Amino acid sequence: MDAIENKIENSHLLTDIFGYWPSFHDAEVISFEMFRGPQNVPEPFFRVKLHVFEMTSEVDSRGFFVLKNHSLVTFLFRGVDESHVKWFNHQNALWELAIVDISSRQLEHLKFEIHFASAFGVEAEFKCRSVAIEGVDSVDPRDLSVSPSQSAPRSSA
Repeated sequence: MDAIENKIENSHLLTDIFGYWPSFHDAEVISFEMFRGPQNVPEPFFRVKLHVFEMTSEVDSRGFFVLKNHSLVTFLFRGVDESHVKWFNHQNALWELAIVDISSRQLEHLKFEIHFASAFGVEAEFKCRSVAIEGVDSVDPRDLSVSPSQSAPRSSA
């Protein structure tokens, strides 16, 4: 089976940084924009910005895991249908971002099923025609309005 990142336009912008397609666990949804599209093209789309990072096994002087590769990823989901978005608030941490190829179901032009699984805050489910990464920018988490918080590692007893 073909990896999902191979079906996402410009996925290399993200895999070039991380070396793999991330799970988006603990990523934070910074913005979630909905557009109706041009009047002559009845195709709504969503633009979503995520703060994504990689947690290492290293521990800093305060006892926290070191996070690296802080990136602001902009996704564009075109041809959105059957959308359901709820719980967007001041912190929107994801448990996972699931992008599933449903093209074999032959649902008109719908090719992907998207699920933003919530750890806290926003949760979204929808189907769409295409998924693209519009851009990936390196970011200092202190420059974001909300940066990821984390617990110190547990000591082994």
